[in-house]
Amino acid sequence: MLQSVSPKHDLPLETEPEATPDTRSGVLAPFGIAAFRIIWICNLFANLGTWAQSVAAAWVVTEAHASPLMVAMIQVAAALPLVLLSIVSGVLADNHDRRKVMLVGLFLELSGAVLITTLAFLGYLDPRMLILSILWLSLGSSITIPAWQAAVNEQVPPRMVGDAVLLNSVNYNVARAAGPAIGGLLLSATGPAWVFLFNALCYVALIWAIWQWRREIPKRTLPPEHIFEGVVAALRFTQYSSVTRLVMLRSFLFGISASAVWALLPLLAHRNPDGNASVYGYMLGALGIGAIIGSTLVSRARRRIGSSRLISLAAAVLALVMLILGAVDSLWVLFPVLVVGGSCWIAAVATYNSAVQILVPDWVKARALALYQTAIYGGLALGSFLWGHFAGSIGVHGALLAAGCTLLVTVALLYNSRLPELEPGHIAPAPDRAPGAPTFAFNPERGAVLVSIEYRIPVAHTRDFVRASRPLRRLRLRNGAERWALYRDVSDQESWQELFLVDNWIQHLRMLDRLTIEDRSIIDTINSMHSGEGPPVVRHGVSYESGSYEAPPDTLG
Repeated sequence: MLQSVSPKHDLPLETEPEATPDTRSGVLAPFGIAAFRIIWICNLFANLGTWAQSVAAAWVVTEAHASPLMVAMIQVAAALPLVLLSIVSGVLADNHDRRKVMLVGLFLELSGAVLITTLAFLGYLDPRMLILSILWLSLGSSITIPAWQAAVNEQVPPRMVGDAVLLNSVNYNVARAAGPAIGGLLLSATGPAWVFLFNALCYVALIWAIWQWRREIPKRTLPPEHIFEGVVAALRFTQYSSVTRLVMLRSFLFGISASAVWALLPLLAHRNPDGNASVYGYMLGALGIGAIIGSTLVSRARRRIGSSRLISLAAAVLALVMLILGAVDSLWVLFPVLVVGGSCWIAAVATYNSAVQILVPDWVKARALALYQTAIYGGLALGSFLWGHFAGSIGVHGALLAAGCTLLVTVALLYNSRLPELEPGHIAPAPDRAPGAPTFAFNPERGAVLVSIEYRIPVAHTRDFVRASRPLRRLRLRNGAERWALYRDVSDQESWQELFLVDNWIQHLRMLDRLTIEDRSIIDTINSMHSGEGPPVVRHGVSYESGSYEAPPDTLG
């Protein structure tokens, strides 16, 4: 259902609303906010329903004697829309009312749940129809999840955001532990159709909770971005954001190998000498219990050994878990090993998610989360397909052994790639004042804008200035500039000119609105080197394409 945001902290807003004199504190304080409490409870049921359904879906395919590839395709169907559409959903969540975006996604998920339930009761639910229905459900999830993850600070006061995020993480992991067990019990007692019906009813509860949620919508001073320009802005940001690029790379490679656990677990349970539907549910429950245990240890481990080493350690231990799963059949060994695997999974995924949540500015947070999810779910989808294919040729145990070895190799190759440690204060928004509009009529959404900033830099500071201009270049390009250059006057060696090109006037205003405290620090460092009588001279040129101009009659051919 709704994947938890997972990190232990999130960025608070700069100021708290005046109407919230509440002084409650502690991890349970968000439960004092009625909207959060109701949404949290309904989301718990929705997550329980989703995990219960996952047991029934995998068992339906397995009982139909489908091939290992068909079983693994359940994971592919669940991940594919998240890979292809999350970035579009992130643009919508960053530019529109996130509550409405969530409702659209949840209604799509409900329609998919109703379709699966109806087909199951009518006896038409074969593996192919089940996979198509799950694909439809995942389409709704791809719309809901980016908005859900970015909307936590709209449900509670800013000082409670960290605790709210932690409680959502606990919610997801409690459901991961209990949902499969509920699904296994319902499946054994009533059959898959009733499990699917239970899931559909859980969606209704969450839709009701989001529907009745009312809050003050953040005011926007600029028009929302169009889908295409929003995607381009996110890709530009990612290109010049080392955090986002590294998280995407490492999570993608992690997902390829780690997907073997989720894709092959139903086959492992079914082919175990003591396996049945309940055993599969208990196996998923063991992973969930491990995730709960791991979520209580992530922050402490991250402080002690650092984010990057925690990711590497968790991935290495998960690789050993897969090697044991591929070599041992005893349930007495498998269940404790799966608990350890669940802890490793949540440690790695929570740290990836935390890096994006804490180190990415608010204006692009939903899109950055969407790109991260595109990477990890892309790895899960590709890995599920590959390990399902290999299980058909070398067996389930052989595929798990191969996946474990692959993950160990990945850990070794990426061990030296380091994420910045989590320090959120520097990305708090610090927008710049908008320049005066052109004195002539023009279309602010057409025609490029050329910004020129003139500096006077003493010769003694030339090397420092050039060195400081490198992060300035990344800043401009990351926030929306199409091109950037720095020039030195050939006749006056103290005269420098920074030039950058922006798509249009609206995009330039967005660039100014996107500045963070860290960005302002970089700009202030550059400005402090300026030795002119006044501040650096800033000029704006607007392309002729932004207005309608007619040539004089005598110049027309």
